[in-house]
Amino acid sequence: MCRRHLLKPSPASSGNSPEPACKSKGTDRMILGIDLGTTKTAAVLYDPATPAESRAESAVHHAALPAAPGRAEQDMETLVESVRKLLNRFSVAKLAGVEAVGLTGQMHSILLRNETECSPVITWQDRRASEAGELKLLQTASGLPLADGFGGTTLGFLRRSGELARWRHAATPAGFLAMRLTGKSRAGIDPSFAASWGIYDRTSGGWNRAALAALGIPEQLLPAPCPFGTLVGRTAGFAPLPDGIPVFTPLGDNQASIAGSSEDPEREVFVTIGTGAQLSIVLTAAEAAAAPAAPGVELRPYPGNRLLAVTAPLCGGRAWSWLGKSVNGFLSALGLPPFPENELLDRLDALASEAAPESGIRIAPSFLGERSTPERRGSIGGITLDNFTLPNLAAALADGIVRQLAEPMPPELLRSRRRIAGSGNALRLCASLRARLEEQLELPLEIRETKEEAAAGAAKYAHSCLKSKP
Repeated sequence: MCRRHLLKPSPASSGNSPEPACKSKGTDRMILGIDLGTTKTAAVLYDPATPAESRAESAVHHAALPAAPGRAEQDMETLVESVRKLLNRFSVAKLAGVEAVGLTGQMHSILLRNETECSPVITWQDRRASEAGELKLLQTASGLPLADGFGGTTLGFLRRSGELARWRHAATPAGFLAMRLTGKSRAGIDPSFAASWGIYDRTSGGWNRAALAALGIPEQLLPAPCPFGTLVGRTAGFAPLPDGIPVFTPLGDNQASIAGSSEDPEREVFVTIGTGAQLSIVLTAAEAAAAPAAPGVELRPYPGNRLLAVTAPLCGGRAWSWLGKSVNGFLSALGLPPFPENELLDRLDALASEAAPESGIRIAPSFLGERSTPERRGSIGGITLDNFTLPNLAAALADGIVRQLAEPMPPELLRSRRRIAGSGNALRLCASLRARLEEQLELPLEIRETKEEAAAGAAKYAHSCLKSKP
């Protein structure tokens, strides 16, 4: 049990090292994938023999905790129990056929533990470092492009504020779930999650020790980096799952979503627009080495000795929701009844198609800042006495969301791509976003209908791990 943090220090706990890679051979039985998302938990029972027969379940986890402005925290026990509740939706017979468990979840986020207590999860949406004026100090000290919400940023901030000393072990939320599933007190961290903390050295495959020393972060606090596909252990005492099922180190949700929806990963552009937004391109090692450095583009580890080139603005679908809330706010201020949110967003989407060509309005939807420039804010420009209309605003917002996502990516990385693989509720529901994305990238868009892409990708990944081990 991981209790919410108490205001007292505790002694260090003794941990188990990650076990060697799994030696099992894969079969065509069910594979379980679990995704600990920012707002919901998802589970997929994947049938490798007949993928169409796979079953997905999801639910909002309600794990967010009340927090001071600029802080974003969640309760880990609520996340764990949300997983248990989802698993109880599957029959005992189905769970008895599970051959392996793959895990994924929100990247960048971190929690801390000692022998008797557990901190809240400090999520990727947390801004305490920049709110306190500490982010630039952490960037300068480490020599790394740390951003708000990165695990390394959070650790550096807690070290400077004196709050780090009481803790003995750090973990990702998905890594902690792996420990709970297997009964382990420690688990390794794979390159996708390690890199998301901002203090990982991709060349050595370990933590950036110079940065750790500069930030005052003890290396023994961190999970041991391990290769993709390492076995954490086997399920033990986590009902309703049977004991003895292999559990693999979690894969980052960006990577898992691609694994869950890709058909030809090196010929597709992967775009997800949900609360946030991501545009990802799978690169071979040679392509990555030849790629020009580009501000706003991050290179992330990907299985198979490949990398992901990623743009990830913080506002995607959330920017679209902002427009709807603003309209309803204006109506309420005038004493008029607001529209139901979904109805209003659908209407705004339809209005975007009625916008004047080249209205002149431009919207930069950096309402939450950006990882590299947290001080940045959203803006609306090009307003005249005649063009400030809802159709023009809706069209300009769709354009701004897509431009912010696509423009940082070097054009040469897009030339070999043949289509866009799209996912995320905002992209599925918003025709103006879909149309603008095809125009911007000059590629056809296919909306992938995989249910719960990240959880499905975690399951497919675990299946590949089983098959690849002797």
